[in-house]
Amino acid sequence: MTQSCSCSCNRDDLPWAGRGTDLDISGCRFTLYPMSDDFIDIILGALEQTDTSYVWSQTDALSTVYRGKLPYVMDAVAALFANAWREGVHMAIEGQISKGCPGDISGDSVLTCTGDAPNARVVAERGDHPVHAKFALYPLGVEDYIDDIAQVWRLAEQRGLEPTSVHYCTRLEGTISEAFAFLQEVCELMEKTVSHYVVHFTMNVNSPTEEE
Repeated sequence: MTQSCSCSCNRDDLPWAGRGTDLDISGCRFTLYPMSDDFIDIILGALEQTDTSYVWSQTDALSTVYRGKLPYVMDAVAALFANAWREGVHMAIEGQISKGCPGDISGDSVLTCTGDAPNARVVAERGDHPVHAKFALYPLGVEDYIDDIAQVWRLAEQRGLEPTSVHYCTRLEGTISEAFAFLQEVCELMEKTVSHYVVHFTMNVNSPTEEE
């Protein structure tokens, strides 16, 4: 059975109908949830500390979006979570990565940058904190999507992230940098096989929940 896009992007009556792009634009929309009285300072501080010069960014009352080349988008999101980390503060980030939506637009992106990711050092130095993570992959518009999902599962095993199948998603265990590096690899794999994909993910640090 062929999957269809849930964003209704092919409807002729919608304002973005027919505005698709073939440009190399990836995007990640995410929300940070610090479980702390200092949540405002944590969120705004992380946004300010993260170098977003290689991506197009926009923050509103609900979320933040970064758009541009995939490596730089993932670099910025990983750095923001690493910059937000505080000793003993339970915190989560939830987001979705997307590329190839027929309703996407050619603007609102930075595509001219080249070279090393600007936050690579931050991610390397601050991204060693352990995380619980889950993700769900949606390869859209293809009949053999389960093969892509199986390939990604094997990749998680190869990366030592201890994938576990739970209802509606896959659990992972690793560090901030390992988890985001894996998500980037997932996206790179999907770019080779499908024209439109979505990855939904959640990560949390310093969870007070004890698991057996």
